[in-house]
Amino acid sequence: MLSFIHTSDWHLGHIYRKLGARAGESAQWRFAAARRVFDAALEKKADFVVVAGDVFDTDTPSLDVIRAAAELLRDAPVPTYLISGNHDPLMEGSVWFHPLFADALKGVPHIHIARPREVLAVQGGDALLFPCPVTAPHSREDATRWIEAAPRSQSQARIGLAHGGWKGYWRSDEGNEANSLNSIDSQTTERCGLDYLALGDYHSFTPANHAAAAARTYYSGTPEITAHDDARAGHALLVQLEKPGTAPLVTPLATGHAQSNNWGIITLQPGNVIATLQARFETIIDRDKALVRARLQGVVSQNEWGELMEWLDFLRQQVLGADIDISRLLTEPSRDDFLNLKLAAPELRLLEMLDKPLESQDMGNMTGRDIIADWSHDEQARRAAQTLLYQLMQNE
Repeated sequence: MLSFIHTSDWHLGHIYRKLGARAGESAQWRFAAARRVFDAALEKKADFVVVAGDVFDTDTPSLDVIRAAAELLRDAPVPTYLISGNHDPLMEGSVWFHPLFADALKGVPHIHIARPREVLAVQGGDALLFPCPVTAPHSREDATRWIEAAPRSQSQARIGLAHGGWKGYWRSDEGNEANSLNSIDSQTTERCGLDYLALGDYHSFTPANHAAAAARTYYSGTPEITAHDDARAGHALLVQLEKPGTAPLVTPLATGHAQSNNWGIITLQPGNVIATLQARFETIIDRDKALVRARLQGVVSQNEWGELMEWLDFLRQQVLGADIDISRLLTEPSRDDFLNLKLAAPELRLLEMLDKPLESQDMGNMTGRDIIADWSHDEQARRAAQTLLYQLMQNE
């Protein structure tokens, strides 16, 4: 039985800047998640670990990140094989060649930073690893093309390690020129006789019912959720091969601490702002692990705006992190706000029409007066219309 851990997209050095005051803490989440990957390797008695690219968030991370990464890798409990990705391509001047990183790992026998077109014997020669490091951030070449065509072996497991987009992974991307950068041929496993192709790039692991899984190809996803691609993030994959040639048994292992609470778009109305958000907050189970995301839109009164800012501060103190977009949220104007605009008579008349419900007979021969009259009986709609009117007049 050959057993290994497939992980990728550590993005060491990544900071989730939208978290505000707690953004700095987010950089440590990723190092902690990588250590949990190593813990899983020990617990599951894995023979080795493969890291399928984007180990770093950039090819020129800070010196502190470089030092911490070298220390992390030195502590790896099993042989670990790494390739570069599009975020940290293997180029001259990149982190892979930085003396602080290279010297720290020199002579560390269990860490293998793969070079292009090199075949590595792993686990005493029981398996061959075909690593395909990314050497340019944007390339139209399939990094796996160098692997020679071969039948699947019955005596030696063949494992590919690459970073990029598997063609057809999303139904809409087959043949799409926009998705042709760093692409991986969907026939790679069959052409090269691979028992397993370990991929990095997408931040969610591949489910067992996906077409890629049927082709012995998996994304491990990132071990800790980031700002995007969080549907099945926070995992690594345990891969077990009973013997060369047999289908792999792939098991997702939870490695992330943060738990995504994506509230989506929330439309607020004056009078129920805090109650609406508090109801969402009450549904969170593990608040010390919760990473809350939401986009707020709609209208709030001026009094509620201050209350909302206080409540958002409260939220950030109660959860691990909160990424709340309020760019589409409008503040309801007061009568003085309108008067300060020095409105002309027609504009004042329009404002008066939005102040109270209208009846059809009060609008003379106005086109669509019945529809307008019905609409004007909705107080929330009138208030929203006043807010939009204020925004338009303010920008004139």
